[in-house]
Amino acid sequence: MSARRFLAGIALAGASLAAFPQDASLRLEMLTERIAKLHAQVGQDVLADRSRKALAAAIGDFDAGLKELKARSAGPEVRDNYILLGLLWSEYRVWALKPATRDNAKKLVERAEEVAWVAAKGARLLHDGRQASVAVALEAAHAATLSQRLGRLYLTQTWGVREESAGREIPAVTRALQEGISKLRVAARTAPEIETELHAAEGQLGFLLQSGRELAARRPSPTAREFVAKSADHILESMEHVVRLADAPR
Repeated sequence: MSARRFLAGIALAGASLAAFPQDASLRLEMLTERIAKLHAQVGQDVLADRSRKALAAAIGDFDAGLKELKARSAGPEVRDNYILLGLLWSEYRVWALKPATRDNAKKLVERAEEVAWVAAKGARLLHDGRQASVAVALEAAHAATLSQRLGRLYLTQTWGVREESAGREIPAVTRALQEGISKLRVAARTAPEIETELHAAEGQLGFLLQSGRELAARRPSPTAREFVAKSADHILESMEHVVRLADAPR
C-alpha cells in the first residue's frame, strides 16, 4: 500500500482530539496555532465542513480553558499572565471568527505568535516542577503546538500569506519538532505506550513534509493540502496521547 493511500485511509483526527482530557494550560498554546491552521483550511476549502466545525470547537475549547485557568487560585505572576492572555485572546478571537479570506488570515497569523507565547508561559508557570512526567507532558504539549504550526505554515505559504516568513520558519519548526520527538523518546524510553505514539508521529511527520514540499514547490497534487491538514492532526493526536500517558498515575 502506498504512503498516500495509507494516509488517505485514516480518518481526520479533529473529532477525536476531545478524547484526551488534559490540564487546560497544556492545550492553549496548541489551540492558538490550531485555530490559525483551521482558518486557513476553511479559506482554501480543505476538508471544508470538518474544518469549519473543528474551528468552532477549537475556539470554544480555548474560551473554556481560559475561563477555567482564570478561576484557579494561583500566585500573582500566574494571574497576571492569564489576564494578559485574556486581552490578547479577545482580539485574536475576533479575527478567528471573521470570514476566512487571505487578508483576514494575515491579521490572524500576525497575532498567533504572541498569543501562543503567553499561553506557553502560563503552562510553564503552572507546571514548574522537576518530575520527569511534568517534563514529558510539557515537551509533548509543545510538540503538539509545532505540529499545528508546521501545517499552518505550509497552508498559509501556498495561500500567499506571509510567504517569505513562512519559508524561513518552516525549516526551524521542522527541526524543533524532530528534536522534540527525540527528546521525548529519551525521556520516556521505558514507556512502550509512549514509544508507540512517537513512532506514529514520526511516520506522519514524513507524510506532512512530503506534502508540504509539494505545496512549497508549487507542484502540488490535488490532495496535497488535505494530506498536510490530516498528517498535522495525527501528530497532534499522538502528542496529546503522550501528554495523557505522562499525566496518568503510575
